Amino acid sequence: MTGSLVPRASLRHMFVEAATEKFVGSVRDFAKLRAHVIERGGQFRNDHAAIRSADPRVTSLLVRVAAQLDMYPDRTYSFPAKKLESFDLQVPGDDAAQFKLFISEVDFEAFPEGVAATIREDAESSWQAADHAELIELLNAAEANGGVAKVDADRLLALTVDTLLTRPGPPIRRAVLNTVAEVSGEAASALALGADFNHVTIDVLAAGYPSIDAMTQDMRSLGFRMLPAIQGAPGTQLRQTATMAQTMDTPVLEDDGATGIAQTERQFVEIIERSVATDDSGRPLQAEDGSTRIYKYFLAANAEKIFDAASTRARVS
Repeated sequence: MTGSLVPRASLRHMFVEAATEKFVGSVRDFAKLRAHVIERGGQFRNDHAAIRSADPRVTSLLVRVAAQLDMYPDRTYSFPAKKLESFDLQVPGDDAAQFKLFISEVDFEAFPEGVAATIREDAESSWQAADHAELIELLNAAEANGGVAKVDADRLLALTVDTLLTRPGPPIRRAVLNTVAEVSGEAASALALGADFNHVTIDVLAAGYPSIDAMTQDMRSLGFRMLPAIQGAPGTQLRQTATMAQTMDTPVLEDDGATGIAQTERQFVEIIERSVATDDSGRPLQAEDGSTRIYKYFLAANAEKIFDAASTRARVS
């Protein structure tokens, strides 16, 4: 073993801080909302972030990195209309305040064969352009040693945030973007962005609001473009809504090999209100310490509408 190990909770905190700061640099709505929450005396807490992946190899590396953060695959969620299959990465235990990741994978079997082939070709181009050898070496060492050595922590996190959570290599071809968007706008947004955070999620109650209704109303008054409705009825385990992803200039390769610009919707901000977890009969569940358990998972019916916040449409130019 090389040196002492970084506690997994500390490494997770470092990852969340680094990835969130990267996100704030590209998403104006997030920077504006975080500043507003802090200015009014609330606490910014990132409940979870979401990633869409079109390459199972990238997903596998994300899962290996997450394990070093004490986060493991838990529940699965299916979205046939979006052509996505998802799962969450959770810290073991009952604490709903722990940071989570929601990973969505392109469901190749749901696409026409020709479209699936174009997605695979695009993913292969990005994979070949990336160099994950050092990250894999660090993960191999961490898995052999039972954790990440302090001397390796900063480098492992930098490789994860700045290399793995990107779209490496050449821009997506415009023809591919439009072809995929005609079948699934969500998958098209995933290809345009790469395996980066497509949204981060602010906890409503930690932010100092009495309810998600109050925070949504405040955000609308500040000019945020919101989804039409809050997902989840009042009093239920999970309620959430989101801003509409801003339209962003995205480099694309034209048929003649020149680089052009396409308009894509890729990243947005979600807000979430978690409540008491209940059993099938509606009775509150207790945590191991006897306290009331707060719901820590996700609901497919809610998430499906949240996906609508970042869906890229096919465009001619």
